[in-house]
Formats: sequence, structure tokens, C-alpha cells
Amino acid sequence: MSSKPKNIKKNTNKNTANNAPAKSRTFTWWLIPLILTIAVVPLITVIHVYVCGLETNPWFSVGGKLYDFFLYYKSFFLRLIGVIILFSLCYLLPYGKNDFLKEKKTVAPTVAIGIFGLFSLLSAILSKHTSVAFFGGYEQFEGWFVVLTYILCFYIAFGFLRTKELLTFILDVILVGSIIVGILGTFQALGIDWIQSDWAKIILTQELVDQMDLSNFHVKLNFDVGMSYVTLYNPNYVGTYAALVIPYCAYLIVRGEKLVRRLLAAASVGLMVVTLLASRSRTGIVGIAVGVILLTILIIPILKKAKPLAFIFLGSCVIGVLLLVTLYPGFIGKLLRGGEEYYVESMDCTDSSLNIHQDDGKTIIATLDTSKTNGSDWGRTSIESLISITDEAGNPINTTKNEDENSLTISQDGYHPFVISGVTIQPDANKLAVYNEEYKRVTGKENAVTEDSVGFINYLCFKDWHYEWRFTDVDGKLMIYNDFGRLDTLDPIEKIGFSGNYHFGSRRGYIWSRTFPMLTDHLILGVGRDNFVYEFPNDDYVGKRYMGYETQTVTKPHNMYLQIWVQDGLIALLALLFLYGLFIVRAFRLCCGKNRSTPGKGLDPHSFVIVSAVATTGYMVVGLANDSTITSAAIFWIMLGCGYAAEAMCKKSEA
Repeated sequence: MSSKPKNIKKNTNKNTANNAPAKSRTFTWWLIPLILTIAVVPLITVIHVYVCGLETNPWFSVGGKLYDFFLYYKSFFLRLIGVIILFSLCYLLPYGKNDFLKEKKTVAPTVAIGIFGLFSLLSAILSKHTSVAFFGGYEQFEGWFVVLTYILCFYIAFGFLRTKELLTFILDVILVGSIIVGILGTFQALGIDWIQSDWAKIILTQELVDQMDLSNFHVKLNFDVGMSYVTLYNPNYVGTYAALVIPYCAYLIVRGEKLVRRLLAAASVGLMVVTLLASRSRTGIVGIAVGVILLTILIIPILKKAKPLAFIFLGSCVIGVLLLVTLYPGFIGKLLRGGEEYYVESMDCTDSSLNIHQDDGKTIIATLDTSKTNGSDWGRTSIESLISITDEAGNPINTTKNEDENSLTISQDGYHPFVISGVTIQPDANKLAVYNEEYKRVTGKENAVTEDSVGFINYLCFKDWHYEWRFTDVDGKLMIYNDFGRLDTLDPIEKIGFSGNYHFGSRRGYIWSRTFPMLTDHLILGVGRDNFVYEFPNDDYVGKRYMGYETQTVTKPHNMYLQIWVQDGLIALLALLFLYGLFIVRAFRLCCGKNRSTPGKGLDPHSFVIVSAVATTGYMVVGLANDSTITSAAIFWIMLGCGYAAEAMCKKSEA
């Protein structure tokens, strides 16, 4: 008879997640990795020097060390946290009674997240760049091991954060983290950038202490004064973070059980709003606005006598969103603006010909006379004898010669007045060395130029009103001489949609139009985590020049759903959407179903489900224009798991 009380005492002392008494202590050792993930990881900022490996591609610069400020060490610590959580689960799963594993409602989310992780893993294993897929790569560092950490974060939150005390503790951790982020962001909004300070320099440069003299080392980032980016790498990611944490802080203001907690939550919301506005992240504002609309819908059944007021509030929210996107300075203009008017849809090279495709479907073909290019000075050779300009049928196109620069301007009706010229340049020693290495890479030959033109490079120059492209003859084949001084073929680029409006959503229209053709190739498996950069046509020298990306590398699609589809496959994306959608359905059933319950007082599980639905929805809305990022994605997975845990607590209390 004494064994039973003894067992009960043991479970009480150890504070197992599912059997903890109402007055159990809040903190347990396995909460440490969640605390670090929520409040510490987003703040990690230390310079990491590395070679990314992309320099083997002609669309990337040659050699040189790269500096990462915000992502590498976040990724490193997330992987370490994943290991700690894995060991924690190995201890917790066999120790407790594991009631949540026996619940029928646990099966669906567990299977969904398992499918997401499995297909992401298979995509990484079969990736062409396996190391990048597992450990992360250039400007992302969100490899599969980080994804595994996300999954483990969700699972431990879903399975073991099942007391009011534990959920309250997690909210307090979010509060502390958001206050720090808000303070740093507000100072940046006021023009006081912490990353430029002397005290921050000591922290940032820890990896460089023994590598260089840091007395004259200065951190310089490409952000305007007064723009908030905090420690989140990009101002857009401030919107992602804010849409996720502001609802929880606002929740603490309304239902916080202590005055101190409410005051701190109010301060956090104020600081985060200033930071969000200073980041200029319109998607973050829209995400919060959509979350407010969802909040109103979920609480309407609870208000009973105040339902008419709730409907009025909902209508006001909708009108407010419409006014926001209409009146917010430049919102619609920046979203829909067409940018400058361009007349070249694309270009490609075939042997010694440059094919210029106009926006109206007509094609101009400029063909080099290779018998006159070898060993000659193109700048002094008559442009009319050097090239011929025809249409697709081979009919000559009328041109006008510009004597002052040895060029031809197209003058025939129906064609735009582009300028084509032959040019000879004498680059400096470094550029010439790069060119010679490129010539050797392409042809396998040592000498890039003939003895008559040592130190000179001949190229064919094509100009529109604003930009120019350079091409050179490499053993009878015309190749582009790009902005990095490297040689590359110019092939046709696949694209779908947004023609004439590539500036949509701050040039997202261009990136999406080049991403859509990839989707059908990745219905089951993707290219692997952080491998989007290899799949995207970064050799689209024409499109990138018009978008201002000529010396930039596109590493992400600026859309979380396209990112997951391409990198992990459509099945993984559907699994994630199911996991989120199932939680929202359960939240609606809890609030609007036949057997709906009503919230209790303070920070109860029912109201926690509502605020989790609002916060995760805001995150998913922002994901339409932002990518998944290690700066805030782990917080989303933890809070989605907490939302599931709170919903399970509500159902268990009703049983």
C-alpha cells in the first residue's frame, strides 16, 4: 500500500510535464534550450569570415573572403541547441507517462511534422551540394540540421509545455527577448546604431582578434540611418519577428496576472512598434493587421451580448487594413509600381551571334564576322565590316553609323534604337589576370590573347538607354563578359508571369517569375536546403541588370512557400501547411464550434490558443513576401507547438 504514494511523490518532485501539480515550480532544466532559442539566438551577432564556395560559378565574384555578421553563429548555436533538445527528449520520453503520445489528437500533427522533416532530409541527402544542404550556405545558413532543431523545438513544446505555469514562463521569455530587440531597434530608429559603437565592436570581432589589426576595423552596413534591422540581418526580418511576438506581448497587457508583467509588456509593444515602423517592413504591418482580423473572428462567439460591437470592430479592422495599404506612404505604389520602362525582354548567344529579343516579340540578331575578329583591334575595325544586323528571317535591319564612337544605332521602324559597337580595352593587371584565368577555364588554353593584342580585350558592346552588356569572341563562340570580369554563356532564361511588371513587391515579381518554372521539377523532392542559389538563374545577366542585381547573387525567393517548395519539395510544403492549418481549425472549433468553451481568467490555455493562432497567422502572412530565416523561424515552431499544447490542455479539461 505504500508503493503508490511513493510513486506519486516521485512524479511530483520531478515535475513531469503531464503530471505536474497546480502549484509546481515553473522552471525545469529542459527549458534552457527553449529559453536560449527564443531570447538569446536572435541577438547573436559575431563576425564570421569564410569562403562560400560559389566562386567556382561564373556569375559570382572570384575568390576573396566573405564576412557574415548575423547568421552563421545563430545557425551554429541552433544546431547545438538541437543536440541538447534531442538528449532532453531521450530523457523525458521514457521518464514520464507520455499521455500526449497516446492521444488521438497527437497523431496528425506528429505525422505532419515527420513528413516535413523526412522529405526535407531526403532532399538534402540527394542534393548536388550536400554539405550546404545539411550545414547551410551563403547568406542563409539554414541547413537541414537547423530544420531538425525546428522540429525538435516544436515537439518538445507540443508534448511537454502542458501546464499554465510553463506556458506563462515561455511568455515571459518572449517578453524579455522582445524588450531587448525593441530597445536596440528603437535606438537605431533614433539614429544611434549599436553595431557602430566601440563596445559592440569588441563583441562582433571575437573571431578576428588573432587574425588582424582591429584598431582601424570599422563595421559598415548598407542600411540608411534611422532604419531598424537590430540583430536580425535584414529590416524585412524585423517585420517577421514583430508579427510573431507583438501579439503575445499585447496578450500579456490584457491578461497578465501581475502589474509588473503588464507594464513590461506595454513597454515591449511600444518599443516593437517603433522598431517595426523604422524597419519599413510593410509586410510585418499587414501580418499584424490580418492577425487582428482573425482575433476578432475568434472572440465574437465569446462576447455574447457584445456581438454587435464585435462585428462593428471586425468591420473597422477590415476598413483599417484597406486604409493602411492605401494611405501608408508609398505602400501601393511600391507594391505595384512598374519601375523603368525596358524594351529588351531577353538576350542569348548562339555561336557568333547575339540574339536580342524585344518586348514586342521582335528579334534583332547581331552576328560577328569571326574571320575579322581574331587578332584585330575591334575598336579600330569598321563596325560595319565587323558585324551584320538582321532579323530572324535574315533580312538586314537598317542602322545608322555613329562615326564618333564606331557604333551602329538601329534606325528601322518597329525596332528600338539600340546601339551596338566594337570596343577594345586595356584592363589593369588584376582584371587581365582574371580574364586569362577565365579564358583558360573555358577553353583549356593558356593564352587568352594573341601576341598582337597582349594586354587588350576586344568586346562587342550592346546598349539601351541606361545599361550596356559586353560580349567577346572565345574561339568562335560569343560569350558575355560580365561585371565580375568573368566569361559565361548567355542562354535563354525560363520565366513565367509578371512580364512588364517585374518590379512588383519591391522587385519580387522578377524573382518569382524566375522561380515559378522550377516548381514542377520539385513536386516530391527539392534541391536541398540553402541550394536555391544554385537553382535560380543567377546567370540571367539581362534581367538582373534591369533589376539592379547585376553584382548581387539571388539566394532566396522572398517567399517562404516558394522557398520550401524548391528546397524541400511540394510534399514538405503541404505537410507544413497542414500542420498550421490543422491548428487553426482546432482553434476555430475551440472558439466557434458546437462544444466551444470560454476562456478563464488570466493566462489560461483557451486564450493562449487564440493568441497563438493570431501570432502564427501573422508569421504565415509575412511569409508571403519574406523567407524562412534562422532569426525568427525557431520561435514560430516553438509557439506553434505551445499552441497545440494549450489546445490539448483545453480538451483535457473538458473531458
